[in-house]
Amino acid sequence: MKHCLHYLVRYVPNLATGQFVNVGLLLYCPHAQYLDCLFTEDFDAVQRFHPEADLELLRELQPYFEQEIKEHENDLAGYIRGIEESYSNLIQLSDAQPWEAEDLEAALTQLFETYVGAWAGGPPKRDTRMRIKRRLADALERHGVIDHKALERDIPAAQWTGAGDTFTFDFGYTPVRPAPEPDRELRLIHALSLLRDSDLAETLKSKFDTVLEKAPAQLTVAHEDIADPSNALVRSSLSTLRSKHILLVPAGIFDQYARSVREELLV
Repeated sequence: MKHCLHYLVRYVPNLATGQFVNVGLLLYCPHAQYLDCLFTEDFDAVQRFHPEADLELLRELQPYFEQEIKEHENDLAGYIRGIEESYSNLIQLSDAQPWEAEDLEAALTQLFETYVGAWAGGPPKRDTRMRIKRRLADALERHGVIDHKALERDIPAAQWTGAGDTFTFDFGYTPVRPAPEPDRELRLIHALSLLRDSDLAETLKSKFDTVLEKAPAQLTVAHEDIADPSNALVRSSLSTLRSKHILLVPAGIFDQYARSVREELLV
């Protein structure tokens, strides 16, 4: 079980009365370096609470918080401290409440349905980078790899690209091979959404090209299962990442990939 904190996001149209309606939820797990959010799409319910509700503002909360999480993923603890102190007007955060969860994605949905409201047909599927990374980490955990001493997390690119570079690769390891032919090629792993992270795909490819100039390496890019491979954004990201040194792994085979990592680490 993972120790988490959840925050309710409240819409408070009248600060004098302090009345509010819950419009979203944040779930934070410090140990797993996980932060995600869900926000309501039931604006009829919000308007019943407040007929003059700023629906444009409310519709932007989901993409806004997703972008904020993406931009602060290297310092989630600092971001959480910041938002605890900064939201005190129209949009407010509740005090943090503890929660124990085995499956973080399921916990996010369960808590949302409990405190905010259920969707007809289930919550919308948004494969953000954070969620893809969490699914990959869960697969590595299921196969006994995530806590292996040889698997490193948040590997600074600066050791290859130069001081001042703040980019980090999600995971990395060097395979453990028995003599006489040890394979010492560095394995780097990074998650992204082909549909949503085209800029990150460009950055990742550029960083990895610099790594290859300094050391033999392979990069695994973990991404969502693609429903529409003809999508222009997906095609662009795939075109950027195609390389004999880059392995593209969709979410549907994360368990298979995790088993291959396990074999390379001789677990």
